[in-house]
Amino acid sequence: NVTPMDEYRLSRLSSAKRLSASFSEDRRSIYWDNGIPRKDFSRTTSFAVTERQADLANHKRAHSAYTSDRPSPIWPVSKAALQTSPTPRCLELSVHKRPPSTYQPCKEVMTNISASALRVTPSPRVAQLSAHKSFPSPPGVKANSEWDWGEWSMDISAAAKKAEPSARVIQLSMSKAPPALYRPCREIRWPVLPATRSYVATESLQKLARPRSRSEGDYNPSAYNISRGALVAQPSPRITQLATPLSRKCRTKK
Repeated sequence: NVTPMDEYRLSRLSSAKRLSASFSEDRRSIYWDNGIPRKDFSRTTSFAVTERQADLANHKRAHSAYTSDRPSPIWPVSKAALQTSPTPRCLELSVHKRPPSTYQPCKEVMTNISASALRVTPSPRVAQLSAHKSFPSPPGVKANSEWDWGEWSMDISAAAKKAEPSARVIQLSMSKAPPALYRPCREIRWPVLPATRSYVATESLQKLARPRSRSEGDYNPSAYNISRGALVAQPSPRITQLATPLSRKCRTKK
């Protein structure tokens, strides 16, 4: 049964939202006259600016006490300025700054060697330090060799060529055997055995390989219907407390 209060509430909610007094309806076209304006090429567009815009468009005025640059780098000097004498302070300030006591000027690109340095004889220690580093030659390579690997076998004795290795040397020279459980990579294509081709699957395999069939009796259309008892149920205080969002994560709308 619908009460009069419910009818008033429904009628109020179904009524359209009232427009404010300052509402103005949008134009139905992007053009002012609801049509494409005609182009008039006989005259140009005239621009109108306000007094403030015209004032801002002017350039910055120079200061009242501003004086422009001298018209020429040569200007007349008065006779009093020509006959004046500088004070001791002006003379002190006009002296250039002296370099530090440890300052040394840049060295020239070409150094002039004195005659005594050209005639000097180096000591044995200086001659030893000036010599380049010598690298010992590897054994079996001749002094005049060009590092040709074919020359190495020439210095091997005949007894070394005829020597037989011991059992330990042969054991150490053997390559490492793979693990007992190692299996090489399988080929991409391999033949299928005739027994595999003629194999008949058992009843259990056929049952497992068969897809699941859903009959119409298994479908329950009322599985998602909510009972009346669930609709009128009231949650416990603990469930209401858990369903309430945290206060620090709630923000009121502005």
